[in-house]
Amino acid sequence: MALVAALAASHAPNILLEPGAEWEDFMKLHYRMAPHGASSKPSLEAQGKLRHDAEKAFAVLRADLAASNPDVLIVVANDQFVNFSFNNIPTFFVSLADEVRGRFTRHKFYYRNHKELGRAVLKAGMEKGVDFSFGEHVELQHTQVVPLHFILPEPTIPILPIYVNTWVDPIPTPRRCYQVGELIREVAVASRERVAIVATGGLSHFPGSPRIGEIDTRFDHELLELLRAGKGRALADYSLEQVLQAGDSEFLNWMVVVGCVGEAKAAATFYIPDHVATGWGFVSWRL
Repeated sequence: MALVAALAASHAPNILLEPGAEWEDFMKLHYRMAPHGASSKPSLEAQGKLRHDAEKAFAVLRADLAASNPDVLIVVANDQFVNFSFNNIPTFFVSLADEVRGRFTRHKFYYRNHKELGRAVLKAGMEKGVDFSFGEHVELQHTQVVPLHFILPEPTIPILPIYVNTWVDPIPTPRRCYQVGELIREVAVASRERVAIVATGGLSHFPGSPRIGEIDTRFDHELLELLRAGKGRALADYSLEQVLQAGDSEFLNWMVVVGCVGEAKAAATFYIPDHVATGWGFVSWRL
């Protein structure tokens, strides 16, 4: 059929936390690790504005997704040691479960899993030289459910979780992730379904690093400008070192979607540094 919509959004946990106590607990954890302490900790008013701004961005993405009338939503995200640990770290993983579930704080999530589309991705990968890992019984985590809460709050269509290793060395290059996106686009075009895709993560942040609390806004704006200009293909030329130095390892999830859309120009972009640890980014391509 076709790839009918493409989105990308941050999955930072504090997007879905309520301003006040939940935010404060989250910030205590991050600022305990941050070298510069709590010098710029957002006030309750600032927390509320951040949540409001994120909801406005997600409202655009949700409307664009709904307007495309998809039959399935592919969700490209990274695992953060919920499903995979050091005894098994797949570079790219496709879920073949019948259903996928997860929870985040008080929120519970359940979706049907489109395992038929997953098998089509696996088969295409074998033919194209991309050996995906695959399996069942994955658990959704904040990397998927934070954006899903806003863009697909009701399980009206199935999803297909695809995981990218963005954390554990060796990780794939931007070019390799772009190539995976090209493959997924081919599968979408050959499918009988109307396929939408969302990538999650980032933008700039340094979890588990001495640089936690830093946000490379310059690099983030550079990425978004290239997406607005329809020059996503140029991002495949970025080195892995460039991406990692800017704290944009999770942009590798986005690179899969960039490979899907090719030279299409992003129709809507939003950028919101959270003053805690992450530059929140949101993009929609109206295909």
